[in-house]
Amino acid sequence: MKILVIRGKNLASLEGEFEINFTTEPLKSAGIYAITGSTGSGKSTLLDALCLALFDDMPRTNQAGENVAIPDINNKTINQKDSRNILRKGTGEGYAEVEFMSLAGERFRSTWLVKRAKGKANGSLQNSEMRLANLSANVEIQGKKIELLTHITGLIGFSFGQFTRAVLLTQGDFATFLKAKQSEKAELLEKLTGTTIYSRISIAIYEKSKKAEQDLSLLEERIKNIEVLSEEQTEQLKEEKKAIDEKITNLKKTIALLVEKINWIKQDILLRHELAESQKQLADSQKKMDEAKPRYQYIRQIESVQEIRDSFRTLQQSKKQWEESESNLSKNENDQQANASLLEQAKQALSACEKEQKDVDDLFAKMEPEILKARELDVQLKSAATNDTEAQKEVETAKLSKEKLEKNLASLLKEKSSVQTNIDELNRWFEQFKTFAEIAPHTDLLVSLLNDAQIAIEQLENKRQLIEKEQSLLEKDNKKLEILRQETDRLNKELPTEITALREKLQEGVPCPVCGSIHHPLQRNNESSRLKEEELIKAKQTNFEQINALVENVEKEKNHIIQLTALTETYTKQAAEALAKTDEYLFVWSSWKELFKQGALQKRLKEQSEKWNKNTNTLTLLKRTGDNLDINILNEQKNLQEANQIFEIQKQKQIQTETILTRFFEERKKLLNGKSADETARYQVNKKLEIAKKLKLLTDKKNNHISIDESFNGRIEQIKSEIIQLKSQISQQETSVNNWMAIQNGMTYKYLSELLSQSNDWLVTEKHFLDKLKESETIDKATVTEREKNLTVHCQANIKPKDENETQPFLEAEQESQNNLLEQKNTRSKEIELLLSSHAKGMEKIKSLEKEFTEKRELSANWKKLNDLLGSAIGTKFKEIAQGYTLDALLVYSNKHLEQLSDRYALQRIPNALALQVIDRDMLNEVRTVYSLSGGESFLVSLALALGLSSLSSNRMKVESLFIDEGFGSLDKDTLQIAMNALERLQNQGRKIGIISHVPEIMERIRTQVKVVKSANGRSKIEIASA
Repeated sequence: MKILVIRGKNLASLEGEFEINFTTEPLKSAGIYAITGSTGSGKSTLLDALCLALFDDMPRTNQAGENVAIPDINNKTINQKDSRNILRKGTGEGYAEVEFMSLAGERFRSTWLVKRAKGKANGSLQNSEMRLANLSANVEIQGKKIELLTHITGLIGFSFGQFTRAVLLTQGDFATFLKAKQSEKAELLEKLTGTTIYSRISIAIYEKSKKAEQDLSLLEERIKNIEVLSEEQTEQLKEEKKAIDEKITNLKKTIALLVEKINWIKQDILLRHELAESQKQLADSQKKMDEAKPRYQYIRQIESVQEIRDSFRTLQQSKKQWEESESNLSKNENDQQANASLLEQAKQALSACEKEQKDVDDLFAKMEPEILKARELDVQLKSAATNDTEAQKEVETAKLSKEKLEKNLASLLKEKSSVQTNIDELNRWFEQFKTFAEIAPHTDLLVSLLNDAQIAIEQLENKRQLIEKEQSLLEKDNKKLEILRQETDRLNKELPTEITALREKLQEGVPCPVCGSIHHPLQRNNESSRLKEEELIKAKQTNFEQINALVENVEKEKNHIIQLTALTETYTKQAAEALAKTDEYLFVWSSWKELFKQGALQKRLKEQSEKWNKNTNTLTLLKRTGDNLDINILNEQKNLQEANQIFEIQKQKQIQTETILTRFFEERKKLLNGKSADETARYQVNKKLEIAKKLKLLTDKKNNHISIDESFNGRIEQIKSEIIQLKSQISQQETSVNNWMAIQNGMTYKYLSELLSQSNDWLVTEKHFLDKLKESETIDKATVTEREKNLTVHCQANIKPKDENETQPFLEAEQESQNNLLEQKNTRSKEIELLLSSHAKGMEKIKSLEKEFTEKRELSANWKKLNDLLGSAIGTKFKEIAQGYTLDALLVYSNKHLEQLSDRYALQRIPNALALQVIDRDMLNEVRTVYSLSGGESFLVSLALALGLSSLSSNRMKVESLFIDEGFGSLDKDTLQIAMNALERLQNQGRKIGIISHVPEIMERIRTQVKVVKSANGRSKIEIASA
């Protein structure tokens, strides 16, 4: 796998498009090259662009630990781990692109694109896109982002994590690993090799084992908590339930008999009550029948007069028609008189309209000559008005043109004055800061030198603090060592076991076999002052181990102090050299050293440089603007003079046209009262039409009234004829009705009219009501008979209480007592059933859980065995075991690379630990601790480990492109020389190596460089150079 081209646009500090082409000179023939630039210029952004184009991910966001939202534009936020954060602020789109050679030898181009909405800088961020093209086959590969990323991984043989380990060398992390504490080594190695799965497995085993143990305990507790009965309790409950069930049966029979007697009493009360109600209802029905007798009589009279109904109705209708005809005759006669009056009015109006028509015709004939003359003057007046309007427009146009030129001239003069004022101000500013003229061109160099000096001073202060800390630790460790040595001497004075045993055998009054004394005072204190043998041995061993550890720490601290002292000298020298070069340019600025101490010099230099450049550009632009303004002012003055002449000419022309228009207007006002000829003609035509229309309306109105009068004459004659006929009919009908009434008993005309006025509906309703009364009386009689019979049958029933004391309250009280007893028995029966059921279910549950308990016990035992071997709560146990094997595999690859870099050293793992030691072949294979390595030796070892990890991660694939992004800033010159020699040997293996650094010695040693050059406003640009 080989990187051929890296391109990008608007990524972090790299504004605009950039390209690094490894297939063209000078990079094509350079085996090793440097990527240089000041701190913050954007060197690491090139590696971010490389990773984005291949994996849609990059190291700087991948290392972000927390999902923290940071502000974006338009009050929106974006996650700090989002790779789209790399898009430069103030730009609308960007991309990262890489051309590479795949494992199969084909050339591909992978592109990562990001943009804001509509490509605007203030638009919302859109989702990133991926594109992939096979350049060898000239084919663009289609697919979704995730599909393209998977395809790229297959082409280069790396995932993102593997790529960062195999191509982006992290020798600095291995330098940390070499001298880390034992407790930190597994975690560092896990991070370097990407083998975090072992920690997760160890934690998972621990959690599985713990869960299996908890599940087993819970199941055991569940089984213990299941309650069951003994066999004796079970038999007793069954016997009790049998006796209770027999008692319940007897109680139910007794209660049923009581219920029947109570119901008989209730039924007896109900039947007697219903009989009384039906008897009362019958009395009501008979009373209503007596009250309705007059209504029955009235119905019979109505039925008797029905034979004369038609004749009587005919007589009434004839009288009504006669009255209507008399009224109609009177109305028509009145209407005829009103129409005669309107006819006379119409005749008079018609005569007046005919006279008006004759007068108008005479007047319009006399006005015809005046209309013709007015038309001639209207044509002349219109022409004169058009000429005057055009003349006025010409005057207005000339006036506007003149005023516009006057305004433009005034604006130019004002602008010229403002420009001159700004030029004078800038000239005064340049005079005030003229000493900066020699400094401004070298600002970037000076800022870079000052930054290097600042870094060196900070590192110097840091190393001094570390020296003080190490000296304090050394002093404390020496004190601890002295105390431990004193404690060792005290322990060595403790009596051995044999002497202690002999002293215990001494008896008061018996001579000592050693000194012969019969008194033994030490024997009394022996028990409280001596140590047991095991405790003495353990205490001595502990002291021995602590002394050895402290001696080793003291030695390490001394070596560290020596190294730190050497580094302080290096940083002191670097700071002095940078400040000396700075003074060559800033000697004219007396206060620059004070500003540098305050940390404000770099900012002041940048601000002053930016202001100098800005003012220079502004002054040039202002002078050019002033010259252009002078030319424009002369042209405007000439144009204004010409405009004034044109204005006067147009003004005289307009006065002449206005005079002619006024003369024609005065002549025209004398004709037709100033009205137009067309208007007058239209008036005459409209007037004639109006009179003709009016004449026609009046004629039609007169004829209409004549026709109406004739219509009234015919209608009145017809009504009079109808009245004579109706009078004859009424006389005949009255005779017939009077004859019928004469034979009736006292029937009057008024009563007959009342009887016949009742409608047929009323008659039907009334008959229905009276029929219902009769029917209700019949039904009530039948009901009384039926209920008397039911009561007789009820009283003859066998369940009728025989004893007078068996009243309803007595029987209900007895029923309640029996029900309570039954409820008690039922409750106890259910309790026994529940106990027996619960017992049966408990036995079944225990039986079903016994198999599960056996399985869980076996599972828990298996997980416990695995947990004892590999499990731990934080994942350390399996992680340390696995990382031991990983470290062994890593050392195999690393020693191959170390042999190529320097055949003097070989790496070796300290047994049963993740620590390393070094075999020094030049010192007869002496085993050296990594703390004894010099800076250059540590670099070689760290680089070999990084290359080993690259080989381990690449699965024996050939990786032809490597990048080293750290590790050089803290090396002294001698160590840097060793490192550079090692890298030059590495490039001879056919690899193209890119070193990212801002160390000046690197820039001097490596001729081919990709320079990331900073400019104003946080911008940087890419320059490729070869000395």
